[in-house]
Amino acid sequence: MGLIRSFSTPRGLFAAVAIILFTYTIWSYTSSPSTFKSRSYIGKGLIVDLKSILTDRPPGQESSAWTEGDEGKFVTIGKPVTKIQFNDKGIIDVRTGRELEGANEGSTFNLAVLKLPRGSKWGFVGVARGPTRLRDFMKINGHSSREQVLVAMGLNMTSQGHLIAVTKGQTLDFPMIPREGCSSAGSWIATYGAEDPRLFWTDAGTPALTYARSAMDNDRCRSVGFVNDLRAIFPDLDDALYTGVEGVSPYDGYREPGQGSDRELYRTEKQGWMPFYPGALPDGETVVPHIHYTVKSALSLRPIELTPTRAIYKDVDLSSSDTKSCIGTAHSRSFKIHQASPLYRLTLCDRGCIVTEQNTVNIALSHTQSPTRQYGRFLATFNVSYPFNPISVGPRFHLNGCDDENDINYALSLAPIPESDLDLTVKQRKTPQIVQPDHFFLDDQMLITMGHNDKEMTSVLTTVREILGRQHMC
Repeated sequence: MGLIRSFSTPRGLFAAVAIILFTYTIWSYTSSPSTFKSRSYIGKGLIVDLKSILTDRPPGQESSAWTEGDEGKFVTIGKPVTKIQFNDKGIIDVRTGRELEGANEGSTFNLAVLKLPRGSKWGFVGVARGPTRLRDFMKINGHSSREQVLVAMGLNMTSQGHLIAVTKGQTLDFPMIPREGCSSAGSWIATYGAEDPRLFWTDAGTPALTYARSAMDNDRCRSVGFVNDLRAIFPDLDDALYTGVEGVSPYDGYREPGQGSDRELYRTEKQGWMPFYPGALPDGETVVPHIHYTVKSALSLRPIELTPTRAIYKDVDLSSSDTKSCIGTAHSRSFKIHQASPLYRLTLCDRGCIVTEQNTVNIALSHTQSPTRQYGRFLATFNVSYPFNPISVGPRFHLNGCDDENDINYALSLAPIPESDLDLTVKQRKTPQIVQPDHFFLDDQMLITMGHNDKEMTSVLTTVREILGRQHMC
């Protein structure tokens, strides 16, 4: 009777209608995300036609090749690629506070960026692979050991969409040693350290980092490391970051007893893991991410146990999903398929609309790889709700100015760029809910950062609509 009585007033009736509509939206999205027609309802945001948006053909892409072996050329998208200038000689070694010594191989490349909230001193924080240091004091199987280094920096963006480093680089300290598990890797048995950075916001509002690292177990070679707050190892970020807005939390510096700055994400072996968080909006408290583990046959992982040094994962059951092989089937003629970027939330309406689980998907950039290690790329979408299965897969594309047949162009991160970021005379659009700085909307531009030939940092600016079109529904 209490429940019936609560709906007897006008306010109660409105609440009842809202609950029914919300329940219908969630049920419909989970059951059949491609059946919606564009319409809206009061209080819960726009219901979008997912299939219509994802399969739309952007102008100029009508006759382009879709996957490996198709007739025609792959579409080229975005503004011309730009090189990010950076002075390797100015890198500061966090262990000594002085300029980095002993770097004798390579340069800074493979840049991942994370967009910072408005009001911060920088527009982005970046982490890239730095020069390798030869360690003559230690030899393994006759090979001198080599330490791989990650370098953090602050960056801003010009009105043309070009990234500029505005700080010196600083190394990130990850104490490691070579592992016997790398014995099958030839001379690489003696290589240790960090590589392949990925940056993202946790649902708790902390700037997080994953990276490839030497495994903790001596009989394994490589694994994935996770830093739940980059400010713990890059203090300059704490000073630059504006907190209390866009779901970004202040840094408290607290660590559980025995816990270091990072954890190993543990399952079996090293893969190009793509972190993500369930739901269309951040829950405000979750730190450890879910992981999209493989692309060819989709598999997600969920954290089930935390220790001071590890986050232990278990497979998400996809046995009831008929879309788990969608991506591998669509690009089956490619030599190899693997992950490129983290997963990012994309709401399929213009910035300022209400975010719901029906109008929001996860997106990620993935790579195709040739036998000679040239990379192609495509965008895929995933369900933000359990079991996080693929919704659609997009076509191969080239980025403007990148020669994918002869060069290595390795993508690492995406960032949403609203028009107001490039033109300060354009008024910033407010969002009615708390969305984090890396949340995309349909009318945003998209920044893609890459490594070029394992030597340089590069970026391309495109639009969400340009990169999203011609998807095949799963």
